[in-house]
Amino acid sequence: MAREKRKYTPKREDGTQPIGLPGIRRLQFFTNLRDRALTKNLNRLAMLGIGASLALDVAKPVATGVPQTIFCYECRACYATQDKCPAAIAYQAELIVAARVGDHWRFIKNGGMKCLRCGGCVSFCVVNLDLPRIFSRGQQRVMEAMEQGRIPRRRIRRALEEGLFGREFIDRVVAWLDKQNGGRA
Repeated sequence: MAREKRKYTPKREDGTQPIGLPGIRRLQFFTNLRDRALTKNLNRLAMLGIGASLALDVAKPVATGVPQTIFCYECRACYATQDKCPAAIAYQAELIVAARVGDHWRFIKNGGMKCLRCGGCVSFCVVNLDLPRIFSRGQQRVMEAMEQGRIPRRRIRRALEEGLFGREFIDRVVAWLDKQNGGRA
């Protein structure tokens, strides 16, 4: 004779539940042992998801060659250089984040391609990041992405028209656009 499965019901009656707020009773099924296994597994699954996302947050900057960006607090202390930056870059922390996550358009839009890598913003960084090196790597990655066609041509053209490319990149960008247009300017 097969054993019948009985539906699990909590042992407490509704009237014996502790009162959290006047007139509202809390159902505390989690105090029973049978329900703890499910809760424990859900907690483990949640922790696994959190761990995996943190691993990706660390792995991506390491793989792209800008591991220092992991340590940026995004405290915005580097914004103090706004008036002193020779390239007139207002938001250096935005460039760091863009380099960390590989957002090429964000890097271009915030003036990363105009950076002269003079190091004027380094003294303001509270964690002493090598900002010229980070920005240089970001510029290299943007140019690689452009040449591989991962940045839309219209965005490159728009950035060129708005003056978002520095002098050292203009010739290369114009040559790439000419090549994309089949030799027509």
